[in-house]
Amino acid sequence: MRNLSCQWQKVVKTGTQLDYLSIDQDCNHVYGCFNNIIVKLDYNTQQVLLEHRLPDEEIQLSDIHWLPSHRALFVVVNVTTLALFHPDSLTLEEMAVIEDGVSCAEWSPDDGVCVVVTGAGKLILMSEEFDPIKDTDVRPQDFGSEHQTQVGWGSKETQFHGSAGKGASQQPVFATPTPIATTDSQETRVSWRGDGQYFVVSTIDQRDSEFYRVVRMWTREGVHTATNEPVPGLEDSISWRPSGNLISTTVNHNNQHQVIFMERNGLRHGEFPLTLRAENTCVSTTTWNSSSNVLAVIYEGQEQCHVMLYTCSNYCWQLKQHYTYNTSNITFIWDHEDEYKFHISVDSRYICYQLTSKVSTCSSTTTMVIDDKKVNTTPMSTMCIPPPMSYSQLITDSTCNSISCHGDDAWLLCSDRTIHRFNNVSHAPPGEITPDESYTIEREFPLDSHTCIRHLVMVTQSKAYCVALVNDVDALLTLELSDKEVFVVSCTTLEDTVVNMMKHPGSTTIVVQLYSGELFELHGGMLEPWGSVDMRECARFCEMEIAVFEEEMVVIGRTSFNHLYMDTRLWNYDCTSISLHKTHLLLTSHSHTLMCVSLSQPAHVARTTEGVVDTGIRSIERGSRLVVSDPDSSRVILQMPRGNLELIHPRPLLLTHLAQLIDSFQYKKVFESVRKHRVNMNFILDYHPEQFLTKLPDILSQLNSQFMELFIAELSSEDTTLTMYSFMGTQSTAPSTDKINTVCNAVLDAVSTTDTVPWLNTLISCYVKIDNVSAGLQKLKSLYHSHPAETEAAIKYMLILTDDEALFNHALGTHDLDLVLLVAQHTQKDPKEYMLFLNELQEHDELYRKFKIDEHLGRNKTALHFLMCCEGRFEEVCNYVTKHNLHSTALQHYQFGTDQYKTIGRMFAVSLKENRQMEEAGVLFGQCADLKECLECLRFTKQSHLALSVGAQLNLPPDQMSGLAEQLADNLRRDSGHREAARLYDRYCDNPDEAVEVLCEGGLYSDALEVSQSRNRVDLISNIMSSLKVESEQTYNLLEEKRELAEKLASRIVVVREKRSQVGTGFEDMDHSDLYSDTTSITATSHTGSTSSRRSAKSAKGRKKAEMKKYSLKEGSKYEYFAIQEAFKGIITFINLRSEMIKDMVNILLLQGLLESARKVVNAQKELVEVVNKSVNVIWPPPQSDVVEQEGEVEPISYPPEKIKISAVELKQFTGC
Repeated sequence: MRNLSCQWQKVVKTGTQLDYLSIDQDCNHVYGCFNNIIVKLDYNTQQVLLEHRLPDEEIQLSDIHWLPSHRALFVVVNVTTLALFHPDSLTLEEMAVIEDGVSCAEWSPDDGVCVVVTGAGKLILMSEEFDPIKDTDVRPQDFGSEHQTQVGWGSKETQFHGSAGKGASQQPVFATPTPIATTDSQETRVSWRGDGQYFVVSTIDQRDSEFYRVVRMWTREGVHTATNEPVPGLEDSISWRPSGNLISTTVNHNNQHQVIFMERNGLRHGEFPLTLRAENTCVSTTTWNSSSNVLAVIYEGQEQCHVMLYTCSNYCWQLKQHYTYNTSNITFIWDHEDEYKFHISVDSRYICYQLTSKVSTCSSTTTMVIDDKKVNTTPMSTMCIPPPMSYSQLITDSTCNSISCHGDDAWLLCSDRTIHRFNNVSHAPPGEITPDESYTIEREFPLDSHTCIRHLVMVTQSKAYCVALVNDVDALLTLELSDKEVFVVSCTTLEDTVVNMMKHPGSTTIVVQLYSGELFELHGGMLEPWGSVDMRECARFCEMEIAVFEEEMVVIGRTSFNHLYMDTRLWNYDCTSISLHKTHLLLTSHSHTLMCVSLSQPAHVARTTEGVVDTGIRSIERGSRLVVSDPDSSRVILQMPRGNLELIHPRPLLLTHLAQLIDSFQYKKVFESVRKHRVNMNFILDYHPEQFLTKLPDILSQLNSQFMELFIAELSSEDTTLTMYSFMGTQSTAPSTDKINTVCNAVLDAVSTTDTVPWLNTLISCYVKIDNVSAGLQKLKSLYHSHPAETEAAIKYMLILTDDEALFNHALGTHDLDLVLLVAQHTQKDPKEYMLFLNELQEHDELYRKFKIDEHLGRNKTALHFLMCCEGRFEEVCNYVTKHNLHSTALQHYQFGTDQYKTIGRMFAVSLKENRQMEEAGVLFGQCADLKECLECLRFTKQSHLALSVGAQLNLPPDQMSGLAEQLADNLRRDSGHREAARLYDRYCDNPDEAVEVLCEGGLYSDALEVSQSRNRVDLISNIMSSLKVESEQTYNLLEEKRELAEKLASRIVVVREKRSQVGTGFEDMDHSDLYSDTTSITATSHTGSTSSRRSAKSAKGRKKAEMKKYSLKEGSKYEYFAIQEAFKGIITFINLRSEMIKDMVNILLLQGLLESARKVVNAQKELVEVVNKSVNVIWPPPQSDVVEQEGEVEPISYPPEKIKISAVELKQFTGC
C-alpha cells in the first residue's frame, strides 16, 4: 500500500560521464572513474573533492570498488592489472596481474573475497590482501554439487504426460540451452548474496558452435553448487537479492522484456513483465536495494535511458517510479546503508536521489497505490481490499511518480511531466477511470531531463507549489493550472535542499523542511521560521505529519533510522510507521506494538513519554505497518510484511469514538459497537450517567429489548471510567452507591410508561438483577391472560437467568399456586415431584398453607408468623419455636404478661440456661415471675447487685444471703473484679481478711489500707506491706524484662529491614488471575471431592496455626518484621495499663518510708519509657522509606497505636536521682 516518491536530489557537476561508481560509506564520499580519470565527490556539500588524471593517457580504469580496510580504491587497470589507488597520496599501487585479462571483478559485501573472471575462462578467488584462494574453470560442464536427486515422488517417470507419451519421461531434466538473446551484451556478470556466502556468475558458453548464456551458483570457497535451468532469451543482467531467496535476471521473449527469478538451486521461480518494449532498448542492469524490497531495472537505448523502480506486495510487482534521461547510457548503484538512496552518473553530472516510502491517501481514508500507468484506489472507510486488488483504478498515459490531493480531488504527476486531475476520488465508481483534466508543464520553462519535480502540494483547485532543480539548485515553484497547461508563476531559488513539504489537511498551513533539518512555514511563496522553538536541531524526516495538540501545531517526523520526533524532541527510538487520526497519533514500533497518543492533551505533555498510557499500547503482528486510520471511526488498517491487510479497532480510538457517539445521543450505534467489539457495557452508563438516566425513555426508543438485556446482564457496581477505562480521563458522575438498583429501577420506570410487552425480557432482567424475582413473576402473571405466548416466552427467558429449582422456589414464595404451576410447567422438573406437593398445599387453609410454603422454603421467621396467626395451634408454635430456636421472634408477637408470653419466655430461659448464658436466662425467668430460677441463674454471674436484690425479694435468711454474697464474690474474684468482690466480703460476709487479700491480689493497696483502717486492724496493715514489697520487686523485674526486650526488638528490626530491601519479603504464593476481556472478570475454579466437618475443622486449625505464625519472633521467620512490630506494640500497651497501678504502688511505698523500693520501680519505669520513646521511629519508620514492592501474597502490616500514652511517674523527691 506504500508508494515511493523522490524526497530530494543532489547534483554535482563532474564534467564527464563516469562509467563506474563506488561509495565510501564512512565519509559519505563517492568515487567515480572515466578512462584514466578518478573523481572523488561529496554529495552533502555538492562539491568535487578530487579529480586526478593518471599520467599514462592510455590507461583505462574499470570495476572500481572502495576497500575500507585499505582506505584505498580498488581498480582494474587496462583489463589486466589489479591495483589500489590511494587518494591521500594519489598513488597507484599494483597488487596483481592477470595475463589473460579481467572480464569481471566483484568484491563480496564484507570486502573479504574478490571474484575475478579472466578472459581465458578462469574463476579466481582472492582474499582482501590479494592472496589467491582458488583458481578453477568458470564454465564447468556438470550441474554442480547440489544436483537434484529424484527419489520417485513427483519425478517425471511417475507423471502423466498426455499426448507426449511415455517417451517424455526419458527426456533429461535440463534440456539443451537456447541461443542467447539479441539484446545480450555478451559480458560476464557476477553478483554476491547479501551475507557473502554465495555468488552467482552469468557467462556465455559455447556448444556446437552455438552460444548461450548460463548462470552458475558458487560458494564463497569456490565450489560450484548449481546451474540454472534453460531459459529462452536469457540476458546478461543479474543480481542476487541481499536477503538471499531469489536471483533476478531478465529475458527477451518475443520482443518483450521480463524480469525472472531463480532460486539458489537454479530453478525458475516467478517473473513479471516490464513496461518498455525491447525494440530499441536493452536491460543493462537489475539491482536490489540493501533491504531487498526495491528492484531497480535500468534500460539503455540509443537516445534515452530509463530507471524503473519496482516493489512487491502480495506477490505482485508494481512499478513505483520511472525516471527518463536523454542519454544513451547511465551508471547506477544503490547506497549500501540507506535503503532508499541511489546514485547515478548521467551526462556530465553525478546525481544522488533520496526516496521515501509512504502511504498516499485522499480524504484521509482512500488509499492510492501507484502501479505503473494506473493508480489503485480503495475507500478504506467502507471496505478493506488487499493489494493488488482495488475498488477502482485511475488510468494515466505514463507512469505516475507522485500524488497530491486537495479535498476529495487527486492530482497525479507522471513521468512525462504531465499532471492529471481526478475529481471525487473517494466516491469514484468501481472500475477504470480516466482523468477529468490533464495539464502539461510550460514548455518554455527550463527543466533538464534529470530534473525530478517533487513535493507537489495543491493549495487550491488551480494553484500548487512544488520543488524542482533549476540550474542544478533546488527552487520553490508556484504553479498555476489552467487551459490544460501548468504555468510557473514564480520561481524562488533556495540555499538548501528541500526534503519535505506538506500541507495540514485542516488548514492552509504548509510546512517545509530543508536538508539541514530546519522547519519553515510557507506563506505567499516565502519561507518563514516554524513555531516559537529553535528548529535548527531538528532531524531530517523521511515521513512527516502535522498534529494539533490543544490548538498547538506540532510537527511529527520519522527519520530513516526509525526515530520519532515531536518538533525537535526525540520521542521514540524504534518507530516503524505513523498515522494521524482525528483524536490520536498512531505509531508502530520494532517491538511489534501499536501506540496511541491522545491529541487532547497539551503539547508539552505529549512530548514526554507519559503521553502514552499502558492501555494505549497493544501488540500487533510482527512487521505490521500502519496504512490508514479513519478519522470518523475507530478503524485502523495495518499491512503485514507479505502485503495482506488487517483491520483493527484500538481501544483508545474505539472508546473515544463511543464517547463522541454518546455525546451526540446516537445510542443505537453505541450499543452496536459495544456488542461488536466486546467493550464492557457499563461504559455506556459510566461515561455520561446523568444523560443516560434522565433521557432513558428517549434512549429506549432507539433500541430494542435485546440490547437492554445484554446491558442489564453486564451491569455491575464498578465504575469503568475509573478502573479499566481510566485512561479516557473522564470525570464520571456515576451513582456512587447502589448503582445497580438505581439503573434497574430507572429502566423499570421508563418501560412502564410504554407498551411493556416488547420489553418483557428487559423487565425480567431488571427484576433478576436486583434480586426481586417474585415481583417479576407477579408482573408476568398479570399479563398472562392478555399475552399468553409472550408471557411463556418471558418465563423461558427467566429460566435462562436462574436455574429451575430457584425459579420454582421464587414462584412458591409468592404463595400463588397458579403462578407456581405456570412456572413449573416450563421447568425440567418432573410433575410427579411437584403435583403431589401442590395438591397437599391446596387442602390447607390460606394461613396454614403460607406457613407450610415458607417452612418448605426455609423462611422460618415468616413461617412462624403465619403459624402464630392460625388459631388453636399454640402447641405446634411451641414445638416450631424450640426446633428452630425462634424464641425472640415469638416473644415479639405475644403481649407481655400473657400466658403465651410466659410459656415462650420460660422455654427461652431454659434454653439460655442450658447454653450457660446465665445472665440473660435469669432476667427472662424474672420476667416470667420465677424468682427462684432467676436467682439460681444470677448467682453464677457478676451481677451482684441484681442477685442480692432478687434474694431480698425472696426474703432469704441472713446465712443464705451471706452464702450468696460469698459465691458472688468468688465469681468476681475469678473475673478480676477485685474491688467489688472485696466489698461483698467486707459488707455481706463480714470477712475483712478476705477483702484485704482480694484487694492486694488486684494491686489495690490504697483500698486495702482503707479497709484495714476502717476495721482498726493493724495486723492487716503489716500483711499489706509485706505483699506490697513482694509486688514492687516483681514489678521491677517485669519492667527490666520489658526494657531488655524493647532494646532487642529495636536492634533486630534494623537487620530485618536491611535484608528485606535486598531480597524482598518473600510473599510470592498469591494466585494471579488475568482479565481476559473487557466484558468479564470471572475466573473459573473447580473443586473435586466432598467437604466434611472434619475437613473444615482441620482447615480452621490450619488457619489458626498460620495466624499464630505471624506473631513468631523466631529469627528469619517469614513474618518476623510484622511480629517485631506487634511485640513492641504489646510493650506500649503494658506501660499504658500499668501506669496507674505503678503510681499507686509508689505512693504507698513512699508513705510507708520504703524509699529504696519506690526509687527502683520509678527508675525502671523511666528507663523503659525512654527506650520505648526512642525506638518508636525505628520500629515504625516513615511510610515512604519502608515500602517494599513485591508481587504475590499481601504482607501483613502493623501500624502504631493512634495515641502512644507513655509517661513515667514524676515525683519531685526523685528529681535528679
